[in-house]
Amino acid sequence: MFGKSFFSLLRTALWGNKESLDLPANCNCIEILEEATKQTVTAMVLDAMDKCEVKLSSKAVFRYIFYSENVKRKNRKLNAASGALGCLLSKNGVNYAIVKGQVLASLYPEPLLRQPGDIDFYCNCSDFERAKKLIEQTWGVEIKSNKSAKHFCFAYKGVVFEMHFSLISFYNKRKNNYWKQLLQEDNGCEVLVDGNPIKTLSPTLHTLYVFLHLYQHLMNLGIGLRQLCDLAVMLHAYKSEIDREELKKHLKALGMEKAFCACGFILVCKLGLPEEEFLYKLTDKDEYYAKRILNVVSYRGNMGHYNKKAGFRGWKHDVESIGIKISHFIKFMPLTPSYSCHWLGYVLLRKARLKLIH
Repeated sequence: MFGKSFFSLLRTALWGNKESLDLPANCNCIEILEEATKQTVTAMVLDAMDKCEVKLSSKAVFRYIFYSENVKRKNRKLNAASGALGCLLSKNGVNYAIVKGQVLASLYPEPLLRQPGDIDFYCNCSDFERAKKLIEQTWGVEIKSNKSAKHFCFAYKGVVFEMHFSLISFYNKRKNNYWKQLLQEDNGCEVLVDGNPIKTLSPTLHTLYVFLHLYQHLMNLGIGLRQLCDLAVMLHAYKSEIDREELKKHLKALGMEKAFCACGFILVCKLGLPEEEFLYKLTDKDEYYAKRILNVVSYRGNMGHYNKKAGFRGWKHDVESIGIKISHFIKFMPLTPSYSCHWLGYVLLRKARLKLIH
């Protein structure tokens, strides 16, 4: 489990508040950096150490500074790719929204220090096929559906793109329709990413999506602290733009209020988000489930990559993964009972269909 020193450094990285630093004299900085790597916040924590004049061995300095410079280099590459995509789609009148990733990184105090991934973007149904053909013809790439058919993937100049037509699934027709309606009605907004204008979702809907994406991954195999940092930064950066009552309404309609509050306890009490910038008053129940979430985050690490016994491929991996998912859905069922039941029903129905086919 994370110690006070780890969270002190993370708060310093998120808010620049050196006064919150709580490092004992015998603090093991290498252990902290190893944990930061597991949680995909290494460059942020290293920068906080530097600002607070924490001394590292020359070997550790070389190793982690090299890692940090790679994070910055990749961010610059993804910033340029986001700008190129936005320019191409805007110029041709395509209705799109780039989500999470570089758009979210731009809200951080030090955007280049956020661990990057790939570029996720959404196109509505009416523009999807046109956007797909436009990208294929202009960039000379082949856009293929992934195995789960939740999005399409392609790579361009060493950057992976995921092209979404829905963004998220609730395994329930009514909730899926509610979400689709939100996407269709959203007016979006424009942000600058490294000087390039990028279209994204409105602050209220984008914050909702970042939370839903975070929680879905938590329920599947796990998340890193970076995903929780993302939500904290969004709530802080958009505190004046978010329609709080509208966001509450959507969370209630989707059955996600309790889960949002459990995560909120971590954002406020561990990551240092000002309490008044959170939507709800936190309770002892929120603290109880926040501790359970942190246990998963600490043990499984980013996207559940750690403490797996069966590796990352093959039938043993599939069996272990489904076991982890079921344990998470049962563990957090009191937070999102309908979502958990719908997912379990979806899995059982899918299994029954496969048996009928074979």
